Amino acid sequence: MLRSQQEMRLFGQRYGAIFVGLAIAAAILIILLILNFPRTQGRTSEVDALKQVGADWILALIIFALLGITATVAAVTMYSYFATKAKLTKVQATARAILESLVGGVLTLDTDGGVTIINRAACQILEMDSAPPYPDLDELPEKYRPLVGLIRKALDARQYVQDQDSVFVNSRNQQIVLRTSISEQVDETGERVGIVVLVKDVSNLVTMESELRKRDRLAAAGTLAAGVAHEIRNPLSALELNLRLLRDEVTGICPAGGDAGSDIDGYFEILSAETRRLNRITSNFLQLSRSEPLAMVRVAVHQAVTQVARLVHREAQEKNISLVLDLISGDPEVLGDSTKLEQVCLNILINAMQAMPTGGVITVTSCIDWSDERKFLSLAFADQGVGISPENLPRLFDPYFTTRSDGTGLGLAIADRIVTDHGGKILVESSVGIGTVVTVCLPMADPGDTRGAKEPVA
Repeated sequence: MLRSQQEMRLFGQRYGAIFVGLAIAAAILIILLILNFPRTQGRTSEVDALKQVGADWILALIIFALLGITATVAAVTMYSYFATKAKLTKVQATARAILESLVGGVLTLDTDGGVTIINRAACQILEMDSAPPYPDLDELPEKYRPLVGLIRKALDARQYVQDQDSVFVNSRNQQIVLRTSISEQVDETGERVGIVVLVKDVSNLVTMESELRKRDRLAAAGTLAAGVAHEIRNPLSALELNLRLLRDEVTGICPAGGDAGSDIDGYFEILSAETRRLNRITSNFLQLSRSEPLAMVRVAVHQAVTQVARLVHREAQEKNISLVLDLISGDPEVLGDSTKLEQVCLNILINAMQAMPTGGVITVTSCIDWSDERKFLSLAFADQGVGISPENLPRLFDPYFTTRSDGTGLGLAIADRIVTDHGGKILVESSVGIGTVVTVCLPMADPGDTRGAKEPVA
């Protein structure tokens, strides 16, 4: 573009020199015309008549010369005009082709907020018409208010941004992350004529970055968990064994039935329960730190959910909680490890019940969705609990993060790892005081896949 501007200036200088030269030549010819203009002085002789004829011829030549100069000027001007126009058209076409080939969206706006240029990528991202007239800022839909706010700050207060992310919901009800950069647009003289806005859909990139950060945290937590579990598990096994031996010895000395015997039995029950709890925590540590191979078979998900619901049914009744299964007809299958998937459902249901201290209803629904040309089975666990605050939602699957005093923060982390190993994902929506919906999305099994239970997949 800079080269084109320089060429345009050179063309202007050439045109100026040509016009100045032609103007000087025309002035000289006009002076000669005036000097040779015929003068009549009464009667003339033959010599004077011949001189008059010569003057007339000179006058005619001057007129023809002026006409030739005028025609030359017109021809040169027209040729220069069309040549310049062709070059300008070529430059504009090249610039437009470059803009249209960019992956990111580009918009330029004048100082009044009117859109002057917008490329194809920006039209697709912002769902705008690519043909002029372009909408003004006030005509953009309400969903783009954050972007409009950034543009207004750049136009009015000259507050420019660099790689600032904003969240939007497009017409397909999909949440996208838009990364925006705004800079000043100036002309050759350095005067501000508008702004340049760069927009790019980075939803996939943000998701990948989030997954990488989560995996890094899991790796660090796994390293810590492996060391802690290794140091605790061996003495814990010895403690549990000696506790049973001690109980047998004490029971032989203090027969059961008396007050002292009842107290001793209670003490040993507490010790045994706490020992089992420590053993369960160390097992979770090891499960988080080690990636175990999955025994991939065709799993009927509804049967797995029903089985887990039976396991927690008694505990739910004691807490005045009702379990409602609203599953689609049939029994869709996924390719996975049935034991691991049951553990995912169990961890989510236990968390849901712990979030409902006063009771309520937990509803489990299922549906089939399509994403990236793949069929997914979605299981939604909706509770009526206390909900999760917005600042805690991003940390929900972090190892050891919990809002309960008696929690370990490993249940959802393990569930998320299992679902990720199955090629799925877990989505969480929550409102404080209303409840939480945890959705597990699992890729459905290929109808032609007849993989058996003896084919583990790492």
